[in-house]
Amino acid sequence: EKQRIIYDEEKKLAQNQAQIKSQMAKYEDELARKRMQAENEYHRIRNQELVKLQEESEIRLEQARRATEEKIQAQRRQTEKEKAEIQRETIRISEMAAAEARAHEARLSEEVNRRLLLERGDAEREKWISIIHATFEHIG
Repeated sequence: EKQRIIYDEEKKLAQNQAQIKSQMAKYEDELARKRMQAENEYHRIRNQELVKLQEESEIRLEQARRATEEKIQAQRRQTEKEKAEIQRETIRISEMAAAEARAHEARLSEEVNRRLLLERGDAEREKWISIIHATFEHIG
């Protein structure tokens, strides 16, 4: 009877130890799962943060690209405006030079015409004077 009681006690003890071992294994397994879930959650959150940072970086880069493009366009418009102003100034100067050349040519032409008129007038006067002299000589 004593032996049976000892055997029963040992059997219960072995069952208790097996149950405790099983509970410990379950607990350790649960802890490992929780740890893996925590790590997975940490990696998921970390990946979300990295994606968010990449998106923000892409947005900043796009904004910088747009700002650069706007600056280039503004400089291009300014250059075209300055080029048009230079062309207008060049046209104005060339037209002034052409007008001055025409005026100078007109003055020269006018002076030549005046000289020709004076020479004709002098020739005509000389002719009349010689006619008058010839007439007076003939009369005389």
